[in-house]
Amino acid sequence: MDPVSVGVLSLLALTAFLMSGVRIAFATALCGFFGLWILRGYEPAASLSAQSIVGHVTNYNLLVVPLFIMMGFFAYYANITRDIYWAARQWLGHLPGGLAVATIAGCAGFAAACGASTASAAVMGRVALPELKKYGYDDKISTGCVAAGGTMAIMIPPSVLIVIYGFIAEESIGALLLAGILPGLLQAVTYVAMLMFRFKLDPSLGPPIRGITWSDRLTSLKGVWGMIAIILLVMGSMYTGLATPTESAGIGAIGALLMALPRLKGKDFAEAMTETVRTTALIFAIVAGVLIYVHFLGFTGTPAAMAKAISELDVSPMVVLIGILVMYLILGMFIDGIGMVLLTVPIILPTIKQLGIDPIVFGILVVRMVEIGLMTPPVGLNVYVLKGVAKGVSMGDIFRGCGWFVAVDILNVALLLAFPWIILAIPNSMAR
Repeated sequence: MDPVSVGVLSLLALTAFLMSGVRIAFATALCGFFGLWILRGYEPAASLSAQSIVGHVTNYNLLVVPLFIMMGFFAYYANITRDIYWAARQWLGHLPGGLAVATIAGCAGFAAACGASTASAAVMGRVALPELKKYGYDDKISTGCVAAGGTMAIMIPPSVLIVIYGFIAEESIGALLLAGILPGLLQAVTYVAMLMFRFKLDPSLGPPIRGITWSDRLTSLKGVWGMIAIILLVMGSMYTGLATPTESAGIGAIGALLMALPRLKGKDFAEAMTETVRTTALIFAIVAGVLIYVHFLGFTGTPAAMAKAISELDVSPMVVLIGILVMYLILGMFIDGIGMVLLTVPIILPTIKQLGIDPIVFGILVVRMVEIGLMTPPVGLNVYVLKGVAKGVSMGDIFRGCGWFVAVDILNVALLLAFPWIILAIPNSMAR
């Protein structure tokens, strides 16, 4: 059997494993190891598997992942999340649908301190949903805001998913993180515009907040100025080239810890570190399994064969790109975002490069599709996480509440496809 056929059969076996509920880390490791065994023999397969893990997981650039995760947990345990939401409430609560708008702004603010969407949805759900309920906001709108707002954590830096994409695609992590800023802001602004339009049409969905004074607004900034300074320092050091992404992540983690110290109890510090280790171990396990599989695919030549076959099709690169994004939309309904990116990017990226599509643009578009998958049935992870917080709201209502946000996201993807300079503007202007 030729190597390409072995590669195709391994993809079918991997699909069967994943559909049967096997964890992606184990499924990819098994398929990769047995594939290498078939092609090269047992001892070379064992040696290559070990080398591929050690050689990549110990990569200096991957230190960004635990540092960004640590930064988010320090922000959470120091109640910075609540401060960000409260400031957004004071400044935006008077607008139509003010609390819903403030929830989106709060999610965007917390996204700049947390790179995981499910964590953002869970935390913001605990903070925002009781307030929305108190003022009589529609349950579907309320939960939809939190579920959709939580997805911004994997677009607005620091984003763990973007770091993983940069690692597997061998692209500049700093450039990719900066590339997520404008698409993330565009996402937040279009969410807010959609909400204000809906609340203007139907004020019964929820009232604006009255009686907020300028004194209240200025006082609310006390709890967030430090976090804003840290975020600007982290992004600014990357943009100017004064620090690498790993060094910037270290600055952010230490800054968040120093800001949290006055309110951080010993137990909270231990929990933050434990959760950081647990989350990092989960991500690195997936990375290790996928690395073995990717190493095996490299021996089969399957990615190169697929790239050649697709490039020979009589269709434009834009049509191929849209088809790939639709595939990601479907996969996102069933597979975790990090696993999906690790698994598919090594297979698809040769095709993308052969078609002349910028890998940075492609990476941001993939992250956008992952964001949509977090809100769509049957396995919208943010919806499932939020269901654990919003006890009195049915899963169906949460999915329906996400519908408007999914429509806005698809519009955003169309805008990014039409105007890729939105993605590239900041990376192209950064210090080199």
